[in-house]
Order: sequence, then structure tokens, then C-alpha cells
Amino acid sequence: MSDRVVLVPTYDEAENIPEFHALFREAVDYDLVFIDDSSPDGSAEVVRRLSSSDAGVYLLLRPRKEGLGRAYADGFRFVCEKGCWDRVFMMDADLSHQPSHLREMDASLDEFDFCLGSRYLRGVSVLNWSIARLNLSYAANRYIRAVTGLPFTDCTSGYRGMRTGVLPHVLSSGIRASGYAFLVEMLHRVWSSGFRMTEVPIVFTERRHGASKIGFRVFAESFFTPLRLGLGRRPRKS
Repeated sequence: MSDRVVLVPTYDEAENIPEFHALFREAVDYDLVFIDDSSPDGSAEVVRRLSSSDAGVYLLLRPRKEGLGRAYADGFRFVCEKGCWDRVFMMDADLSHQPSHLREMDASLDEFDFCLGSRYLRGVSVLNWSIARLNLSYAANRYIRAVTGLPFTDCTSGYRGMRTGVLPHVLSSGIRASGYAFLVEMLHRVWSSGFRMTEVPIVFTERRHGASKIGFRVFAESFFTPLRLGLGRRPRKS
């Protein structure tokens, strides 16, 4: 068992999981927890087959789809209950996050409590996106920074790492967002609490298979959550 663990939420990612696992194992020997929301495409069965030959693969099966935030919250509780990992990372299963960045992110945690994988720290490091989608992402980050005070270049990145001591604070901080806005609210809670934080440059690649799960409800939550955080903003603890 490793003292590092990576949490990977899945919903209808059966086509991507084997390739993701292969690339992951080429890069690191960390433990890997797939958090599956009872995907109808059989993602959980794919994970079970992998775990039969890889003792470092775990399946956390949830009864239904409730959003990215709820999945991560269950994953964080799982890590805390196990109590055997010193550092935890967050990644997508759709091959957009490259496992090759994990070593650099892990090294940053020697000095910091939390690291954020950024697509925009050194210019723009995004492959296979349209100009319209890139502009939308960039504008969303400018909007989030403006209304919340967050100082990071990529507030919406889902590629993250932290010392496990950060997790109890996240779980007790009253995060309300359940979709992708969870990523922004989580970042804001950690930052406003005074944890030592940094950004690490990553290269982001558009998913190869499957489709994005962002609907109108998720989009609306992503717009209003920064406003809520900004209106309730308190001075950052030092």
C-alpha cells in the first residue's frame, strides 16, 4: 500500500478507465480509488476487474448520481476513515489530466498544504479545445477571481493535491455546491482558512471518449456559487 492516494470520480467512463489505469501505472505507484455513481455503462465492473490484478485499486460505489461534489465528499470520508494515506490527489478519469504531473504536484506538497494543477499558470496549456470554449473557461476564471478574491490562475481546475490533514476542514466547512462549482467552493474554503497553497503548471487535453456531464443546473450553480462566496467573503486567515 502506498502512502499516496488518488481519487477519481466516474460516471459512464468504462471506455476510458483501462487506458487511464495503464497511463497511471506508468507514472506512479500510488493507490487509486474510483468513486463510481452506479454508472449504467458498467464502469464499476471495469474497476472490479482492475482491482483483481492490482491491489492498489479500490472501488467506492455510490447508489446514484448526485454530483461531483457529493462524490468527492464521500471519497474524502473514505480517506479519513482508512487513515493510511498522507497525501490525496483529485483527478478526472477522462484522460484530460495527465498522470505524469503527479510527481511534481506531490513534490510541491513538501512545502505546501495544497496544490492546484493550473492550465493557465504559464500562458495557456490546453489541447484540442475550440477558441470559444477556451475563451469561456478563461472568462469564467476571471469572473471567479473578481467576485471571490481568489488569487489563482485556474480556480476551476479539478486536478489537485493536498495533505490529508486538509480533508477534515473541507468536510466540516459547510460546502453547499454539489456540481462542478464544488471545486470553486472547496478552493475558497481552503484558501480563506489560511492553508499554504501553490499552483503547478499542467497540460490539459480534451477527453477522448464519452461526453461532458455539464447541464443547465450545473452551469447555473457554477455562476451563482462565486457570487455567494463573494458576498460572504471574510478576511483570509494568516
